[in-house]
This record gives sequence, structure tokens and C-alpha cells, in this order.
Amino acid sequence: MSTLREVAELSAALSESEYRVLRALAMFLGSRMHVPLEMISASAGLPQELAESSLSILEGLGMVVRNPAGYALVYAGLDALSLHELRARGQLDALGTPIALGKESDVYSGIAGSREVAVKAYRIGRVSFRKVKRLRSYGPQAGGWMLASIMSASSEFASLRRLRSAGQPVPEPLAVRYHLLVMERIDGTLLRRVREVADPARLLRRILEAIRGCYTAGLVHADLSEFNVMIRGDDVILIDWPQSIRSDDPAALPALERDIANIVRFFRKRFGHSADAGRALEYVLGRSPECC
Repeated sequence: MSTLREVAELSAALSESEYRVLRALAMFLGSRMHVPLEMISASAGLPQELAESSLSILEGLGMVVRNPAGYALVYAGLDALSLHELRARGQLDALGTPIALGKESDVYSGIAGSREVAVKAYRIGRVSFRKVKRLRSYGPQAGGWMLASIMSASSEFASLRRLRSAGQPVPEPLAVRYHLLVMERIDGTLLRRVREVADPARLLRRILEAIRGCYTAGLVHADLSEFNVMIRGDDVILIDWPQSIRSDDPAALPALERDIANIVRFFRKRFGHSADAGRALEYVLGRSPECC
């Protein structure tokens, strides 16, 4: 699988015809595994001969695959299409180096105008089907892993926009196209990389305050741990929101309990600070003035 940065370099040579073909293939995600040439030609609005020529170029670049049933988009092709459309809309000018490579997504630095941004590329398919079905209600269906990635990016963008508009400590979402999410770059330290803190109780309270604020704004993270809490000076920022649950959802309370238990457990193991997860939950729910 090509990296996003490799695709960014390759995509500079693509013509508008190739992008129209990629866009046509993306339209069929979720409905067809392979698309016949005739359907691609019609959807792209290209003569069949030109569509076939464009597909040959894309196949040579590893952006589509072919079998007797037709053609299928792969992640490299979706990467190229997404980057092209973000650039065309003025939402991303340049892609930089990797910031983090994960199981389900990769994050790169980028430039949008005069601003440094983070570009998150979802790569669902690097975990098992079982885990995706457990964490995300839609899961990979007919469109496969790419459709799940597109839905994750859209879900996270919506969650971040909702929380940010409510003044909560999450990255500012800037744009989303297919499976790519452009957002504010957070220059901080992941909680899991923090070895010592002067006042663990104070830091824990700041994190619980952030969780409480997001809960009040209507969302539960539902996958919170030391891997998606950023520390920047005195600020706490909660990241990675594709699997969030509405606070009024029946599944929200168990998810919130797990989120809090994960954080409390980490503080006990890493900093030797014991806190009562039950009292912390009561604080987040607004039932107690004391967090733990």
C-alpha cells in the first residue's frame, strides 16, 4: 500500500480525465465491488476509449485494480482523488511528513494557506472486521474498508465541529473530503508519553473537566485512553472522535464509564495516583462537585 505522501507526489502527474475516472469509481463504493468500463465511462462523462486509457494509467500507478468483472478503486486512488479535491477547494496546499502512523489512520503535517494543519487519512482495514463492527455501528459493508474510512472521517468531522462550536477542548476541524480530514495541528504530548507530573491529581481533574464538558455538549468519546489525550502546557485536548456516541444514547453511559476507568487506571499505573472511578463518573455526569 502506497503512503499518502507517495501518492501526493504521483498525483501531480494525473490529468483531469484520470480524476474524473477516480471520482466515478468512488461513486460506486458501497454498491459494486468492480465496475465495468461502460459504467465508468458513462459516470465520468468520457468517451469509452479515453476512460480506458485513463484506467490503464491509473492501474499502472497502483490506484485501481482490474479483473474480468471490471475495475475497483484502491486506497492509493482514493488518496489521490481526495488530495486533488482538497487542493482544488483551497483547503490544503501541501502535504508534509508523517506525524503518527496508527492501526486505523495515519496523520501527516500539512499547509493550508499560511496555517500549519494536520491531515488524517483513515486506513480502516488494518484491524479485524470484528473490532470495527464492535466499535462502529456501520462497519465495512458492500463498499469495503474504504467506505468505512469515509464514514469515519465524516463522523469525526461532525463530532469535532459540534464540540468545537460548544467551546470544548478538541482540535478545530477545517475540511473533510472522502477519507481525509484536515484539522488544526496540535503541538503537544500524548498522555501515554508523559512520565512525570508535579501534580497528578490536578492533571486528572483537568482531563475529567474536559470529558465533562464534552458530555454536557452532547457527546461521549467512547474510546478514550492515554493514547488520545494531548497535553499542551496547562491545556488538555481530547483527540480521535470517529466513534463518539451522543450523550442521550443508551450506550453512552457504559461507554463513559469505560472512558473514565481507562484514564483512572492509567493514572494509577503511571503516576501512582489512586482515584475513585465511581466518584469521577458522578463528577462528569454533573452529580457531584468533587471529581474523585
